[in-house]
Amino acid sequence: MCIAIATTNHPDFPFILLSNRDEFFKRPTMPVHFRSIEDGIKLLSPLDLARPEHGTWIGVTTSGKVSVLVNYHEADSARAIGEISRGILPLDYLCSSESDDEWRENLEKVHLDKIGGFTLLYGQLKLNPETAKIDHLHIVSNRGEHGKVFQSNGLKNKDDISYKPTFGLSNSLYNEPWKKVEIGEGLLDKLIDESIDHGYSQEELVDKCFELLSYDTYDRNIIDSKDFEKKIVALRDSVFIPPLIRAGVQRNCLAVGKYYGTRTQTIILLDKTGHLNYYEKNIHNSDDLVEEDMVAHYKFSILHQNGVMKR
Repeated sequence: MCIAIATTNHPDFPFILLSNRDEFFKRPTMPVHFRSIEDGIKLLSPLDLARPEHGTWIGVTTSGKVSVLVNYHEADSARAIGEISRGILPLDYLCSSESDDEWRENLEKVHLDKIGGFTLLYGQLKLNPETAKIDHLHIVSNRGEHGKVFQSNGLKNKDDISYKPTFGLSNSLYNEPWKKVEIGEGLLDKLIDESIDHGYSQEELVDKCFELLSYDTYDRNIIDSKDFEKKIVALRDSVFIPPLIRAGVQRNCLAVGKYYGTRTQTIILLDKTGHLNYYEKNIHNSDDLVEEDMVAHYKFSILHQNGVMKR
């Protein structure tokens, strides 16, 4: 049960996105890395290696495109896995030369019924030189309507998703958020206010963002239950998911292991000069719980194609 929370409320960082990937720790995954696509543009993303399509749940390009995918939690588990991997959608958008609207229109022409339920946040990170704000981004789902977020025409209607300065997604319909999303949005708003009041440096802000992504309110009365479905239902109430044991796992299964929970945390910061910082922390990469965290940091300008840095 993944979560993504983004905000446009910080005066120095027009776009901040936080993401937790909740998955079986054993599921084979390639950490974030660069790949060239075309015309000198590079794509930065991790890859899910469990399906032959080798899709992803999150990525950016050096031209400023961003795409984040969350699954839709199906009431019928038979519908959870589609004939086509939904992980191809972020990559397809990031590699496309079409406009955002053209891409969505062409997407709706394909067999979305063959793809498991999803919601996709996507768009071009364009900085308005007058307001230092980003242009709106888009939402598309095969379990709900498409729409726009982060529209900034001066409206302050907090009840209208399109104009919310802080917006979160998880595995429900995006306009019917789970408790974990409401918690995450509130924590991020509070963090932004604190960072402004106390003048946090970028490093301090990133550390606090990772702390937010590790905010754990998972019900400890359920964590030792042998009913895995009951554990899954409880995921919707916590931003961070601690390691949960799934009993009766087949040893030769590629994607399903003993432990499930938050395994990868991602932070994307775009500053007002057009520099994008991408941080990835891999907490778990196998059923060995004593692994050390692996952290990667990439930085590049979305206004200039060269000058990519890795730290």
